[in-house]
Amino acid sequence: MKPKITYPPVEKRKLQRKHFLRVIRWPVLFAIVVSPIVNLVLGGKAWSLVVVLSIYMTWSLVISPDLVEYNRISQPIKTISFSCSLLALIDIFLAPGWALTVVPIVCFGGLVVSGILFFTDIDRQKHNLLPMLLLIVLAIIASIVGLSIMRKSTGWQFIAMGATAVTLLVACIITLRSDFIRELKRRFHIK
Repeated sequence: MKPKITYPPVEKRKLQRKHFLRVIRWPVLFAIVVSPIVNLVLGGKAWSLVVVLSIYMTWSLVISPDLVEYNRISQPIKTISFSCSLLALIDIFLAPGWALTVVPIVCFGGLVVSGILFFTDIDRQKHNLLPMLLLIVLAIIASIVGLSIMRKSTGWQFIAMGATAVTLLVACIITLRSDFIRELKRRFHIK
């Protein structure tokens, strides 16, 4: 008796990708383990943290991206989040003094891009609202904290980031109306 195969055969490209991931995993893990050891042996600044986050960022965004949250809103927001974290690490551990200017500008750009991607396809993207809301909330909190830290200068970058985040939040609420509350209920299971 021969069983009848009901599933489609696995494509050659998917098998090659699986094989590629299996092969590339070991050099990546080796680099993640070796770079902190080399950094400890050589001493100096903690450059290995930047290397490890960069490797993780490359793995997560390019080599093996999430398939569940792979949509036009989540991927750019994930890229912006990784980029801001990487810039902050570079500022803290390697070259201090510029992150309070650059990171809010990058986050501002991420808010603009995510807003454009959201509002150009509202019907499909309203189900992907949560990553954008998290970015908006983080941008508002970061702008409040940044403005309280930077009392000597104007902090225009934090003002621009916070104003863009608040404007984007208000635009989402006005545009979606009752769908906004419905999507929040779906995501947080509130009644």
